[in-house]
Amino acid sequence: MTLLQDENYRAELLADLQEDYTKFFTVAERELEGISKTKPVDQYVRLQKIGQGTFGEVFKVRHKSTKQHFALKRIRMEQEKEGFPITALREIRILQSLNHENIVCLKEICHSPPNAGNGFKPQFYLVFEFCDHDLAGLSQQIDFTEPVKKAIMKQLLTGVFYLHLNNVLHRDLKAANILIDRNGILKIADFGLARTTVASIRPDRPTRYTGRVVTLWY
Repeated sequence: MTLLQDENYRAELLADLQEDYTKFFTVAERELEGISKTKPVDQYVRLQKIGQGTFGEVFKVRHKSTKQHFALKRIRMEQEKEGFPITALREIRILQSLNHENIVCLKEICHSPPNAGNGFKPQFYLVFEFCDHDLAGLSQQIDFTEPVKKAIMKQLLTGVFYLHLNNVLHRDLKAANILIDRNGILKIADFGLARTTVASIRPDRPTRYTGRVVTLWY
């Protein structure tokens, strides 16, 4: 590659990056505007802590009016110096684009105002449908029969197929992130490490992904 070709390539690459950043932040601004109009979290009563997600704690809560139970995930904001975590924004965007029986449903996004308890930073929460069990806990308590194992695998593969059909990589599939509701319906959960796949428009520059973002203890 000549010096002129190299300079042209760098200029073209810089232009592509600027365009990508412009598109990204335009989408981010729109979504953050929607997040800022969320309902207050005090409409829910915390009952107990039920888990620790990739980027936040998860609580079992009860809605004050409907008395329904939900799972409330608090998004960690402590280490964020520049506002809303981009990982949480990606998780929200992915979940809002999905609608399938075997994918956990994001019901709404809530917030709590800045105060001394949260370091004078606004806190945001994701409200999910509540599932009574996860596969990690159930597998330690129950010796699954062959028909039950087949039913679980069928639902899991159906959910994963739907994700891949919609260009979503979960990247953190493990027993703790596979929920089972009281009706025996499997739900794939915790999309904190998930991301969408986009085909590269440049054959000479294929889309690159971070190779180490996986369930590490596997």
